Amino acid sequence: MIISVGMAVVAATFYGLATFTQTINPVDPGPAFYPRIVSLLLLVAAVAQAVCTWRSGRALAGEPRRPGRAWSGAASRYVLGTLLLSVVYVCLFDKIPYVVGAVGFLSAVMLLAGVRRWRVLCGAAFGYAVVTYYVFGYVLTVPLP
Repeated sequence: MIISVGMAVVAATFYGLATFTQTINPVDPGPAFYPRIVSLLLLVAAVAQAVCTWRSGRALAGEPRRPGRAWSGAASRYVLGTLLLSVVYVCLFDKIPYVVGAVGFLSAVMLLAGVRRWRVLCGAAFGYAVVTYYVFGYVLTVPLP
């Protein structure tokens, strides 16, 4: 729940910060279009996840709770680490090459989540970075660093 609410706040913040404008073609939505769409999709996904988590928590309200299981040290590291890594990734997005940043971010998040197989870790991070670079950089012609 905390990750979902935190990501919703981050998404809303980034939506507000995406104020890039262009004056060449008034019909074109400009360079803020894609960051705002991604921020809105992240906001919708985060809110949906928060609602699902809240509903499942209410459904289990009748069951006895196990003390100390909901917020352990590993869970708090994962929550805070994910939020911190997301903010750092967005702040560094235009300063480092896209593939390097995406591979680093995804590797760090997967390490936080407990992925320890290096083949899976590197394959998933690098594969995702290359596919999204191709889709956004070449198919949608979004300028990426």
